Amino acid sequence: MLLAELAEVSGVSVASIKFYRREGLLPAGARLTATRQDYGTAHLERLELIQVLREVAGAPIARIAHLTAILDDPEQPLLSALGAAQLISLGLPAEEPDTAGAGLPEHPSIAPLLSHLGWPDVHTAPRSALDTLLRSLEGWGMPTDDEVLRRFAEPVAEIARADVASIRDLRGELPDGPDGSPVSDDVQVMRAVAGAIAFDRLIQLLRALGHTSYSILQARDPG
Repeated sequence: MLLAELAEVSGVSVASIKFYRREGLLPAGARLTATRQDYGTAHLERLELIQVLREVAGAPIARIAHLTAILDDPEQPLLSALGAAQLISLGLPAEEPDTAGAGLPEHPSIAPLLSHLGWPDVHTAPRSALDTLLRSLEGWGMPTDDEVLRRFAEPVAEIARADVASIRDLRGELPDGPDGSPVSDDVQVMRAVAGAIAFDRLIQLLRALGHTSYSILQARDPG
């Protein structure tokens, strides 16, 4: 398809597509003439990913360019792109903050939690963010002991296990699309970002619904 058709099918303006091309977010199409290129499904999928990153995740162009560069690098595994996408969906910086350089020991509840769940004792961006959050909770006088963390972490661990399995099974096979064909890395990353944000919101809403429901039941029967 030509540029005008790509814009019509994707719902992205011609000006935006040209901008994404200039910024390196969107690969060039197949050259037809000096001024015309042919675009295909891969371009539609890349535009969908860009739109999710911009409109759902609120990612700046520089972060999107970093992620698409990983996707376009044949030497980079899909896991690297998914890791970069996770940071975007969590609103975390691309680089971990240097808390060790600030002389701050890690919150004492984190290592025991990882051991309890059987998770590897490695430094990651979510781990650093959890450390920061726990310090904030303590500053507000809220509990951060092992029992509290396990109450939240154990059900979430099962959700995370299912999430990872849905992206790739243990043999590393790609999940199939609606027609039975393997889906692209762009689609997998797009689903990971949109799913992470949507399902995080789902957990928040279900918890809020539970709070409201139990409060109503308690008011009806204080005993």
